[in-house]
Parts: sequence; C-alpha cells; structure tokens
Amino acid sequence: MLVRKALALLLVACCAQAAVAQDYPSKPVKLVVPFPPGGSVDLVARLVGKSLQDSLKQPFVVDNKPGASGNIGAAFVAASPPDGYTLLVGSAGVFAANQYLYANPPLDPQKAFAPIMRIVDQPNILVVSPQSPAHSVKELIALAKARPGKVSFGSASVGSAQHFASEMFMQQAGVQMLHVPYKGGAPALTDLMGGQIDMLFDTSPTALPYVKSGKLRALAITSSQRSPLLPDVPTMKEAGLPAFEVVTWTGIAAPAGTPQPVIDKINAAIKAALGGELSRQLAETSLIPVGDTPAAFREFIRKDAQSYEALVRSAQITPQ
Repeated sequence: MLVRKALALLLVACCAQAAVAQDYPSKPVKLVVPFPPGGSVDLVARLVGKSLQDSLKQPFVVDNKPGASGNIGAAFVAASPPDGYTLLVGSAGVFAANQYLYANPPLDPQKAFAPIMRIVDQPNILVVSPQSPAHSVKELIALAKARPGKVSFGSASVGSAQHFASEMFMQQAGVQMLHVPYKGGAPALTDLMGGQIDMLFDTSPTALPYVKSGKLRALAITSSQRSPLLPDVPTMKEAGLPAFEVVTWTGIAAPAGTPQPVIDKINAAIKAALGGELSRQLAETSLIPVGDTPAAFREFIRKDAQSYEALVRSAQITPQ
C-alpha cells in the first residue's frame, strides 16, 4: 500500500512538473548578468535573450547586477524562486573560480545553481594601446622584465578569465606585473585606451572592434588557432609561449531546484536558436557556439572549478 501511494505521489509530481514546463514561460523572464553592460557576457545575454523572446513569445529582459567579481548578481539569482523566471548568464569566474577567491564565499555555485547550457566559448586577445612600446609578445615580456612589478594588466574582476590568463602569462613568461581589477571588462578597456593600464587579455567580441579601428593593438590570441577575423594576429603559442592556451566561456543557469522540464525547455530553445541566425551573430564577434546539455555543463563546471582551484594555489592568490 505504501509503495502504491509513493508511486502515485511521484506520478502526480512528474505530471505537475510537465504541466509547469508546458505553460512556461507565462510572464517575462529576467536574465541577470553579474557584470556591467558592454562586456562579452552582456553581449551573449542580449543575443540569447532576443532569440528566446522570439521563440518562447515572452520578454527576456537583461538585468545587469555588477559587483564583487560577479558575486552580487549570482547571489541574487541563487536566492530567487526556482521557477525559471530568474536566470543567471555568467562566466567561469562566477560558476567556477570565485569560490576559491573569497575567504567567505557567498555561495557554492555547484550547489546554488541548476546548469542549463554552456552557450559559447571565446578566445581572449592580448591587447595594448597603440602608444605602447611593445609591438609583440616578446617585446612585452622584455618590457615587463625590465620593469618588475611596474607593467600593469587589467581584468574584469579578481578571478575573472582575464585575471587567470594574466596569471598564466606571468608564470610562463617568468615576469611579475601589477594587477588592476575592474568591475567588468568595459571599464578595463576604457582605461587601457586611456593609458591607465598597460595590457589586457580581453574577450575577443569586445576587443575586436577596437583592434579593427586601430584604437588597440593586438599582440596575440589565446586560442590554439588564429581567428579568421584577425588572420594576421598570432596565437600565444606562435608568439613564443608554446604551453599557453586559454578559452573563456559563458553559460546560463537557474536557481537550484528549478523543475527539470523547465531547464530542458530553455536548453532546447537555445539549442534551436544556435542552429540558425543566433549562430551567425555569435560567429561575427568571434564567439564559438557550444550548446551542450545540462548534465554536460554541470560536469564541465566541476572540472573547470578544479582547474581554477589549482591555478589559485600555484599563483598563490590570497582569498579576499
């Protein structure tokens, strides 16, 4: 009798979840970006939001909540009702690295979120201002060795992909530089062009227009292959650091406890969009569509978190 009751309750729960997914979304959905407008995560969120709005027939509104290396926006989403109406569009820092960068992290991302999809991968571009004396990676390394701790690099935040790319650069090049963290990639770019910092590993979609317009000089790209959008820019491997390869990523997740049918519906809608116009729009900014499953994204986050933990230790980064 107890077994029958349990099975009956399970069936009712499954039917209820299926009904929720069938009606979803019935009102506007908030896409929280834990960084300021203008960065690559913001760009991905807006392109994906437009595609979801077109296919699911409800507004998908981007809400920028920057601060604390993305932790403010992430904590907001984690504390939201698990109904699929508040989603987080974030990067590796938020989903994998921040937990190792704070003495008292506000959340454990692997417990706080239900992964939906790794949307895109993207290389970084090592950029300097046109006034920089460095015209190559070798010249930048020579400059940094001549001025230990004086050459500065920016990042979107402590623990961001740009920060870790720079830490890897210092380790492999054998140099020491000064880290200047910002509240997002856009203000870091502004200061680089203004001469307040010396270099930046910036995400390719945001750096690309400034490189093409001559406002920034690209020294190398961090992917294993050259970008067709910048065919004359060498990879870091070609530039003299054979072990250097860094690819940033952006993904989307919901609060833990969000019904799986809702997660699957969002995943399917994004995957369908990646098979059409959205893929072309992303490729135009050098973003590489991924479109994996929720289970695959969860496993990817787990492994990436392990990599970040190891890098934090090897770079001797002290938690804040």
